[in-house]
Amino acid sequence: MISEPELVGDDGDVPIPPPHGMPPHGGTDLIEPPGDGDGDGDGGRRPAGRPWLWAVGGALVASALWAGGLYAYQAKGPDLGGYRASEDLCAEAKLPALAAAYGERGDGTADVQESHEALDQAHCSVTFGTDESSFGADLSYVLHKKTDPGPEFEPAETVGVWDEWEWEPLSGLGERAFFAQDKEGFAALKVLDGQAVLTLFLSAQVDYDPESQEEPSPPDKAALAGMKDRMVSDMRALMTELRS
Repeated sequence: MISEPELVGDDGDVPIPPPHGMPPHGGTDLIEPPGDGDGDGDGGRRPAGRPWLWAVGGALVASALWAGGLYAYQAKGPDLGGYRASEDLCAEAKLPALAAAYGERGDGTADVQESHEALDQAHCSVTFGTDESSFGADLSYVLHKKTDPGPEFEPAETVGVWDEWEWEPLSGLGERAFFAQDKEGFAALKVLDGQAVLTLFLSAQVDYDPESQEEPSPPDKAALAGMKDRMVSDMRALMTELRS
């Protein structure tokens, strides 16, 4: 049987039929046809373009997977750090340190108790002691479930009506915390812990008769001493409760 004649080039090599793809068995070099694009054939070799295309394809796949993971994270929302919505802030805020210093705690009044897909809010007001010598505490708790409260925490919580106070940064309580106190019986503690913002105000309750125009008696200095430690202790206990 007469076989078909082989096609042999001028240099005696058998030319590689197009397309000039990857050689068999995983080779990495591609044999280019004679010529370097300028009309001078030198039979040179150069790396193939296909592996580069494979690399681009891999990068696109990785990008798609990363984008999918980012979308899933955004859909899931930020990590709340174990914090939950408060069902009854007045009941959950025991405030034992303040009660021990200022007298029996009242039942308290919940002024705000709201839940929303973006944030949960709760507010509670309680009193300590008798009518003749008492203190009042106001608690607020906001859990941000969509946005980061961090960038706005310090300016929002320590300026405005409180900008004349000297705010003292505290360590070891949440992510960031500030405390301020004056000589009139007022103190404030503000805490940022991840997505949660908590505030505790304490104030001396004094009787004032506008008809007599008499200045109310100043609060007992002994009662003002140690306010910060008591408020920090009760705030830490409340934060633990809200993460349980």
